[in-house]
Amino acid sequence: MRTLAYIALAATLAALPVAGRADAATASPWSLTAQAWGGVQRYDVLGLTHAVDTNGGRDLLDGNVRAIGISALLRVGWVDVGILYEGSVLREKTDSAIFTPLLGVRSNLSEYVRVDLLAELGGHQLSNVGLSNGVSASEARTVWLPYVGLRPTLSFTTPMGPLRAVFTVAPFVRWDLVGTTVSVKVGGVSTQVDSYDAGGSTYGVAVGAGIEL
Repeated sequence: MRTLAYIALAATLAALPVAGRADAATASPWSLTAQAWGGVQRYDVLGLTHAVDTNGGRDLLDGNVRAIGISALLRVGWVDVGILYEGSVLREKTDSAIFTPLLGVRSNLSEYVRVDLLAELGGHQLSNVGLSNGVSASEARTVWLPYVGLRPTLSFTTPMGPLRAVFTVAPFVRWDLVGTTVSVKVGGVSTQVDSYDAGGSTYGVAVGAGIEL
């Protein structure tokens, strides 16, 4: 997924007409922002709660977890269209990934400040479920959950030659649309199975930096 996200971002940048790259003004009819960002997030108690008493019923996503990602956002008039990839390590070996299109609207507060009201509708991948509890990599499970999310983004821009440097702050919230139970065999023994409930909601904040064409 990381490779796919980077290829998509590079292809978007390469497809832009060279003649239009010099105009980075806020009032220009279109712009493209590419950025990398990092943040913290929290998954609520409905998500990935271990259902077996021997494991203490702990939430694999309990507490704050760090996340990093990349995104590309094309603005045409007041309409925003883009893509976003995010990856994070939840607890020990369990990984989470988000890959989603973005759709929204923008509002320019000033020459250097902008708000983008963005919606997400994509896929939430949980991989290596159970790997931290003595489960081998071949036995660990991966599950995809469709989700929706909201991502209001406040951007600060400053001229940088023909481009603009962009710094963003984005609180976000996401809801998995379905829930499922993930069963993992422990140590290859079919009679010993750990069960995990996957599906919940995530909230957090991300801070990013990038360039705008």
